[in-house]
Amino acid sequence: MRISGLNSGLDIEQIVSDLVRAQRIPMDRVYQQKVLAEWKRDAYREVNSKLLRFRNLAWDFTLQGTFLKKTAVSSRPEILTAAASGTAAEGRYDLRVEQLAEAARFVATNVQLPQPASGEGEEGPGEPESFSFSIGTSADKWATFTFAAGTSLEDIAAAINAKKLGIHAFAQDGQISFTTTATGAEAKFFVDGEFLSLFGTDLSLDQGDGIVIDEEGDQLYALQEGGSKVTGQDAQVAINGVTASYSTNTFTFNGITVNLLAAEADTTVVIEVKQDVDAVVEKVKEFVNLYNELVSELNGLLREEVYRNFAPLTEEQREAMSDKEIELWETKAKSGLLRSDSILRSVLSDMRTALSGVVQREGAGSVGLREIGITTGAWYEYGKLYLNEDKLRAALEENPDAVRDLFTQQGESEGLARRLTAVLDRSMDRITDTAGKATIPYDQSFLGNRIREYESRLSAMEERLQRYEEQQWRKFTAMEKALGQLYAQSDWLYQQLMAMQG
Repeated sequence: MRISGLNSGLDIEQIVSDLVRAQRIPMDRVYQQKVLAEWKRDAYREVNSKLLRFRNLAWDFTLQGTFLKKTAVSSRPEILTAAASGTAAEGRYDLRVEQLAEAARFVATNVQLPQPASGEGEEGPGEPESFSFSIGTSADKWATFTFAAGTSLEDIAAAINAKKLGIHAFAQDGQISFTTTATGAEAKFFVDGEFLSLFGTDLSLDQGDGIVIDEEGDQLYALQEGGSKVTGQDAQVAINGVTASYSTNTFTFNGITVNLLAAEADTTVVIEVKQDVDAVVEKVKEFVNLYNELVSELNGLLREEVYRNFAPLTEEQREAMSDKEIELWETKAKSGLLRSDSILRSVLSDMRTALSGVVQREGAGSVGLREIGITTGAWYEYGKLYLNEDKLRAALEENPDAVRDLFTQQGESEGLARRLTAVLDRSMDRITDTAGKATIPYDQSFLGNRIREYESRLSAMEERLQRYEEQQWRKFTAMEKALGQLYAQSDWLYQQLMAMQG
């Protein structure tokens, strides 16, 4: 029997690869369990984000200010506009704007600024290289400016504006104006004598009205023009026959904020303040819509189909698939992660219970959602709410206190928003205990601990697999070497037999 020329014929790399692949199967199962735990953790966290969004809205409904919306309508919005806070007293207000609040301002037309010396950089007789002046609006807001001779008015204005002294300077065509940013009779300028010599001979200083600007007692004095102080003026407004002064054109009285736009002393502007029913209706609509959206999403998760044949892909499987194939596969693999979940079922049940009850008002009977036009849909709609806007508007107009108490009441019979907020807080805490938060550096939740356990097992299995692979390589390498020696001996024996046969 001829056995000469035989070799081992072994593909050691393929053999070891097949053996290692077989040993990796349990490791792949642990990896898939880890991925499922991560997916479930992320799904819980997404639910918590949605609960938080609704919880924040529910919290708004625990505040009385949500239901104390007022609106103020001006009969002449070109003269003044008005806005009402929740504390504004409802009713009619008659206003006459006698004058607007104005800033202090003066315009310098006779500007005498030093010019640069004639010749090539040489200073002529009496021609200064620079000039200085000081200006401000108070002891805390003033500055001394120094400029080179020949500096433009535009550059001077820019330097003053940059200091933010409560003064806005504007220069054009050889003129410069100075305007205080504040309005009212107390708005004024304080300057020094150098300022007068630079910006006009018709200006003077009120020596009796100055401000101390340093520890040495140096002062700046109030600017006068034509013998009168350069000051602003207060707004003068008659409100229901009572004249009042304001330092700005925007002021508040009785919870009503007024913005004056024009002065017409002979014109009466009517401001009508009443409850803003539309704002409350829109807020309740937002509440109902967000609740229905949340209920629909949670019920969808509870009833989502599970595809048991679609396990998380291993790295080897992902390498063999296209991106689109991976996306389609993982869509099915992630489906049903929270199917029939006890926490989600509890959230839905507790929210329905919180909203289905009535609130016993102190000495005023009870009220529930049905009384303000909110009803629950059929059983197969899983708690969906329906809003009758007309009935809600009527409730707000006829008995706004009852609507407010339904949501905000404190005490033994809590308002629905308070009950709902407590339910959502407990539910979010349960989910956090189960899945943690992305913002927590070290996740100690149930799933967080389980994921770390899987990672630890995978690490240990990876080490064992590496040792197993190295062992197989040593074994099959030795086997191939032994077979090579056996085949060499067989060839020698064959040759000896052939030689004996002649």
